[in-house]
Amino acid sequence: MKTLTAIGLLLVATLIQSLMGSSLIFDSRPDLTFIVVIAWSLLRGSGSGALVGFTGGLLLDSISETPFGVYSALLGIAGYLAGWGEGSVYRVNVPLFALIGIGATLIYHTASFMILQALGPDLPPVIRNYELAVPAAVMNAVLLVPVFVGCRSALRNLTGWREIQV
Repeated sequence: MKTLTAIGLLLVATLIQSLMGSSLIFDSRPDLTFIVVIAWSLLRGSGSGALVGFTGGLLLDSISETPFGVYSALLGIAGYLAGWGEGSVYRVNVPLFALIGIGATLIYHTASFMILQALGPDLPPVIRNYELAVPAAVMNAVLLVPVFVGCRSALRNLTGWREIQV
């Protein structure tokens, strides 16, 4: 059931992200699927984070124009790496939590730029990538805390429901 909850959250996040348009602030937008993957990984650990990241990447790959598999690989790795802490540090330190969100977003955008550059599509200069990535990183950091709380709440409600059913 927890995996189905994660997939449901990813579907909603990917749908909203695809409908959001190309820009909100400074020609940038938050990476909602990425935020859900990071929040879920912080709650459930590396194994679950990698699975949820790969699934979220498949959803993004299916709606994007990038070569198939780029987002699956990146989000799978991001989910795995974010899950290393599994809440031991992040839950009690919100500023560190936000800084992790900013850093993870900048690394994610850098890696996606490098992979796409290596695959050959014509991309704008690297400075343009960071003009989009920095506002997205700030938006992701702001949204990461409420998404984390929402994922934690969903997991707690699901666990309580499952215990009652047994």
